Amino acid sequence: MSVPGNREARAVHHLYSALQAIHVLSAILGVGPIFLFNLILKKAKTAEQLRYAHRIVNRLNRNANASFGLILLSGLMMGWLNPYLFRMEWYIASLILFLASAVYAVTAVEPVLKQMNRIAEQTDGSEIPQEYIALFKKKQFRDRTANIMAVIIILLMVIKPVF
Repeated sequence: MSVPGNREARAVHHLYSALQAIHVLSAILGVGPIFLFNLILKKAKTAEQLRYAHRIVNRLNRNANASFGLILLSGLMMGWLNPYLFRMEWYIASLILFLASAVYAVTAVEPVLKQMNRIAEQTDGSEIPQEYIALFKKKQFRDRTANIMAVIIILLMVIKPVF
């Protein structure tokens, strides 16, 4: 697609397109795997498998956290390049929901995951402790809430509804 106008306008257009690509790829590579965390953890049947599953989830979680930063930064930079976005309800709602989901993840999901990690690392036998199973159920419920928030954000950005 050719962008009419001067060189500066074309440069801004290319920068905006690059930011969109970063934004979408960060969402796919960072947020996508989060939907699999519980599936990975649920497949563990022994303490050894549980520790291995937690190592996988912890690596994916670190990648997701970095991706969240890129998603926020690229989204805000697109708004800076196109200030009209800050007048769009879907954009504002996405930002608010994104920030709310980040707070929710840090305060409601991460503490439970850390407790689960601690129990998984301290478990010696082959049996998965009941305390861990109870925390897993708690995490599943909290993850559903976080996942619903993520799906709503994605829908807002794809559909771009007008309220």
